[in-house]
Amino acid sequence: MKRISKKVGNKEMKTLFAKVLALAVLASMLGACKEEALTATARTGDTVIVSLSTDDLDEGMGLSSTAIVRSAYLSSHITDQSGEQYATRVRHVFKVYADPTSKVNSAASSALWMAAIDLVDPISSELPALSSGVATLTLSAPGYFESDKVVNLEIVPGLGAPKDLSELSFAPDVIEPAPQALARVTGQLAEHRLGAVEHLFVIPHSKGVDPTTGEEIAAALVRKLPGTANVSFNVQQATTEFGTSEVRVFLTAIQGLTQEQLSELDIALISELSEVNARPDYWIQHHRSSKYYDISGNQLSLTTEISMIR
Repeated sequence: MKRISKKVGNKEMKTLFAKVLALAVLASMLGACKEEALTATARTGDTVIVSLSTDDLDEGMGLSSTAIVRSAYLSSHITDQSGEQYATRVRHVFKVYADPTSKVNSAASSALWMAAIDLVDPISSELPALSSGVATLTLSAPGYFESDKVVNLEIVPGLGAPKDLSELSFAPDVIEPAPQALARVTGQLAEHRLGAVEHLFVIPHSKGVDPTTGEEIAAALVRKLPGTANVSFNVQQATTEFGTSEVRVFLTAIQGLTQEQLSELDIALISELSEVNARPDYWIQHHRSSKYYDISGNQLSLTTEISMIR
């Protein structure tokens, strides 16, 4: 394994690593390869990036209904050339999206789950004594994978160290999914085209301060999940005299949506307050109403389904 010269600056190293990762992600999306890690060779202690393709999760790629995969749900181990097996650490799981103008984005939904696996003991962080040669890395996620995912690695001599993803300008707490509930519009449109939806949530008016940064954190954040550009999205939040906040979410489709396009109205309900996220049914309990209109302004009888915080 060639060692990159120390004369290369830190900034250049970051740029090089980011480009390699981006190319690997795009290649994985286009080629749909699932038997190799994006990192072809590694030393004991290194961080390996693995793509979790759609058939691993048995879900449609990029769909908002796809289960959120978290590092705590995954376990992994590596079996080296000699047949010795060692537990490894699943450190981060996150999604990657293609550029909106890319061919892969226009051809199909383009979200791809990625996992960062450290080749170290998950408890002690000790480096396993991996034999050089072909090794297999096995990922298990009961309830998410239909069967274990197995990828091939080439173990080379030397000692590595886990890669700090924050060096690439995206810290783990920024790239990993936040605790969130999902609001979905369901029902039968018949001959109508859905033109607008209004959701109302009434939550306790509570805000906190991040003890680390000193910045104010909010109880309610609403985000539109990936859909078409034809759906506009707006959120209004107002404090009432009763010590609560009214959070109104407006989704508008001027051209109207068909029955098959209802998922484009899905939104993620998020809170920065730990006490909110500790209650799985929080958003279900604080949903007050939803209204639905067709493109002519007529009110429709549809339903909003809200999932538990996941």
